[in-house]
Amino acid sequence: MQEEGVGKEEIKMRIERFQKYLKAHDIGGAIILQNVDRYYFTGTIQSSTLFIPAEGEEVLIVHKGIERAMEESPLKNIVKGKPSRIEDLIRENKISSERIGMELDVVPVNIYTKYKRYLSNVNIVDASHLIRKTRMIKSEYEISQIRRAASILDENMNQVKEILKPGITEIEVDAYLGYLIRKKGHMGMMRMRGWNQEMMYVHVLSGRTGSLISFLDSPQGGAGTCAAMAQGAGYKKIERNEPIEIDHGICINGYIGDQARTYVIGDLDDRLKRAHECSYEIHRFFMENARPGIYCNEIYNEAVKIASSWGLNEYFMGYGEGKVKFIGHGIGLEIDDFPVISPNFKEPLQENMTLSLEPKFVFPEMGVVGLEDIYLIKGDGVERITGIEQRIFYL
Repeated sequence: MQEEGVGKEEIKMRIERFQKYLKAHDIGGAIILQNVDRYYFTGTIQSSTLFIPAEGEEVLIVHKGIERAMEESPLKNIVKGKPSRIEDLIRENKISSERIGMELDVVPVNIYTKYKRYLSNVNIVDASHLIRKTRMIKSEYEISQIRRAASILDENMNQVKEILKPGITEIEVDAYLGYLIRKKGHMGMMRMRGWNQEMMYVHVLSGRTGSLISFLDSPQGGAGTCAAMAQGAGYKKIERNEPIEIDHGICINGYIGDQARTYVIGDLDDRLKRAHECSYEIHRFFMENARPGIYCNEIYNEAVKIASSWGLNEYFMGYGEGKVKFIGHGIGLEIDDFPVISPNFKEPLQENMTLSLEPKFVFPEMGVVGLEDIYLIKGDGVERITGIEQRIFYL
């Protein structure tokens, strides 16, 4: 049975919040083209152009799938037409500002050029940051979807222990988890906004494969099955006394869950155990100190200090050219939502943000260890949404 769609009041609330940002930045309206953003504001990803004026009612111009769009979206103004119809819409709306926003972080240049021809009398500006800030604060509906995703991850992280045996390959464990999540409602893909970033639903990394550096903006990479993907599980057989890092994602009704745990068949090198303890200390620091008003870059800086105090900074969030400059990322319709816990994201935490905190340590030839959990920012602190124990699982 298909999942229930996004409700009318939910969509209305999102659009009104975005319109406030448009007005504050003197942008007369925004053209929304990317699937995820259009889904967020309409409840459908059917081929279309969405126009949201800073004042007045939004209009969805559907290029293909008009009947399905009308069935899925609660918007009142849904019309069939070509992208060029946007020119008439903007003229009819009598936009006061000559500035019109677009998602210039993701829209290809040839698409931008096409819309620029339609809108020769306006100045197209980047509205992607405003869209992402709108999406950054989650509604109760969105939080409920992320909770659903997190509860399935908890089940799977416990269930996977049943098959982790010496000799099983990473890809077999990957396939088992894929089978479990599809049965439980995973929609089949996880979306990522970053340019040329593609995300698997799970990384099963054992021993040295966990230390392989890849193109992915992540502290870990993995061998993958071929150079065309170059991340995640490969054909390596899992052995005793090596870290098995399972970084597991899922997408339920559009919303992503993300969690990682370290497993071992036997025992681990003391250096790896110590690094895992440090990961836990960073999580504990976050739980004790994160709340609305605390700046994301300050949290990142404190985490680096903790890793340095343990003498582990060389391996924190990767090593060498594989190091990344973040320890956490927003979770929502995309796996790289705002906020970002990084030195360059100098904005405070706000109530009803959801983010995944992942302080990890990568040791050359030895592998990766660490904890990743989803947190909800509340008025007086944080709540951990993913629920299984924050420890190494010895099998």
